Amino acid sequence: MSVAYDLTSRLNALADQLAAVYLAHTEPHAILLVGSAASGGVDGFSDVDLLLYYDSVPSSVALTAARARIGAERFAGTDWPGEGYSERYDIGGIHCQLGHALIEPWEAEIRRVVDELELDARLMKQLMGLAEGRPLHGETLIEGWRRRAAFTPRLQRAMIEHHWRFFPWWHYEEKLSRRDTTVWRHEVLVQSAYNLVGVLAALNRTYFSNFEFKRVHACLVAFDVAPRAFAERLEALFTATPGDSTAELERLVDETRILVAERFPDLDLRIEWGGKPTPPGSRERPWD
Repeated sequence: MSVAYDLTSRLNALADQLAAVYLAHTEPHAILLVGSAASGGVDGFSDVDLLLYYDSVPSSVALTAARARIGAERFAGTDWPGEGYSERYDIGGIHCQLGHALIEPWEAEIRRVVDELELDARLMKQLMGLAEGRPLHGETLIEGWRRRAAFTPRLQRAMIEHHWRFFPWWHYEEKLSRRDTTVWRHEVLVQSAYNLVGVLAALNRTYFSNFEFKRVHACLVAFDVAPRAFAERLEALFTATPGDSTAELERLVDETRILVAERFPDLDLRIEWGGKPTPPGSRERPWD
């Protein structure tokens, strides 16, 4: 048995134990395990992330009884006004985070994304968890939320338009390379990388949030629609020389543009800066 598998099994066993205790004391309608314990990639720093869903927040008496039963240590709690309550504590050295969420506002947040096309990073992160999590209780209710949160072409288009934003470093590279722009260049690379992933996630009908974006390689290799060797090439943006990095960014943007245009030919995929067209392949020239 591998170490990673053993750690994953340990966290999942603890999650099942927590679920049983809270079912007895607070009676949630559904429990969802999210994070690395559910999706993989557990290591010695991983924690247990549980979401428990209710019609109303459990009483402090019930929550205290559950913590006592489970042997929680170093407890801290936080109110979520109008949305629920969170608990954080340790069990046997393993950190546990539990969100006690109200069903009505949670379902409203799904509607905010799917129907109102509100692409807030926090909301997108929650829907990533919904898609990747492991139901521990209330499977029927959770599957209903997953169907409600299924990607639509309208949501795909909105996500692509939201993320199709690139500063054309390739266009200004010759000028900017003379102006001590290392910090700015890296900022552009980070934002460009997030936007490339966001566009490709939309093409693959996958929720994406740049909030605490972890397990990057595993996320990217799962894309069926993407430029060749996308994960490796995206990482190379941050390890290659400035010139090679800029050239790779230019190629990735153009290849992604082609993939989008094949599926959404009516979308405006122009790249402009200061009112001037600056597509991949264009270059600013010095004055004579």
